[in-house]
Amino acid sequence: MKEIKVGMIGSGFIARVHCQALATLPGVRVTAQCSPNEQRRLAFVKELGISESYPDHRQLLAEAGVDVVVVATPNHLHAPMALDVISAGKHVIMEKPLCLTLDQADQIIDAARRQGVLVAYAEELCFVPKYLRAKELADAGAVGQVYRVNQVEKHEGPYSPWFWQTRQAGGGILMDMGCHSIEFARWFLGKPPVRAVTAWMDTVLHGDKTEMEDDVIVLLEFATGQTALLESSWALLGGMDSITHVFGTAGVIHADLLKGMGLQVYSQPGYGEYAPATRGWSYPDYEWSWQNGYPQEDAHFIECIRTGTQPAESADDGRAVLEIMLACYASAASGRRIELPYRPPPVAAPVEIWLQSRRGAAGGK
Repeated sequence: MKEIKVGMIGSGFIARVHCQALATLPGVRVTAQCSPNEQRRLAFVKELGISESYPDHRQLLAEAGVDVVVVATPNHLHAPMALDVISAGKHVIMEKPLCLTLDQADQIIDAARRQGVLVAYAEELCFVPKYLRAKELADAGAVGQVYRVNQVEKHEGPYSPWFWQTRQAGGGILMDMGCHSIEFARWFLGKPPVRAVTAWMDTVLHGDKTEMEDDVIVLLEFATGQTALLESSWALLGGMDSITHVFGTAGVIHADLLKGMGLQVYSQPGYGEYAPATRGWSYPDYEWSWQNGYPQEDAHFIECIRTGTQPAESADDGRAVLEIMLACYASAASGRRIELPYRPPPVAAPVEIWLQSRRGAAGGK
């Protein structure tokens, strides 16, 4: 079996998660990493045993001899870096969100098609063992005809300061965690077209750090008549929630990602990357990465590279999620239900659709 060599762009939390997940896979090795911050870069490669380190991703692409590259950077860098990776003839694993505009998404999809490389969209919720089992049960008819999926992801706030910045993040909690819930609902229901979106959002807790949204509720209407009610928040004090409810005509499924295989811990200072969210009672997993689907998604992507098959979560899915998020911002800005397909006005960051309306309302007072 030919060894697959992986390059990692990024040195933050999610880059570390992917490196650790890839290290569990036979015939796969992260051989190169890049980050412009020398101190972070050198500490990262030392910790994870990576042999090559570069200050610039273009140098990595030219010199490292990798087969696939993981883009695990702040959101505004996703599109330009993905296009550089694709232009170099490398497969790419894209962290969410895919990018910030539909034009960028189309460029990524078209470039990958022309170059004959694969683009995997890293949505780990579609690989979570507990959620896979829930989908198996639903698909087998255990709860009758599924008519609604509810999905909740909440905690106290992001782990890195760039998430608060409009230019770098492109949006608040919707772009950070709402994208998970959107793609989870699409995947769980078999990816039927989304017919319309209604969204509500506000900045309820973190107005001292950002003008972007930190609390969101989204209602998706699918062409099948099914619906999804999604809640995403950086405003949950006292822990974390990651919960799914599946409602059918003959039953219901409740899946709490943080319980069932977790420990019960009380910690006054909190711990780990999400220290603020782990103060008080929490339920840490004994094998967090596996329970959250990271090794499974990376294993699937590597197998697609070996076999030349399209990944289950691709750039097309990332584009679909981005279009829905753009429609969410438009809905929250206008107070109206937005039908899809939706093409937004030209904005530098998706959240600007909502922020422009909010600033206008404030200025009119």
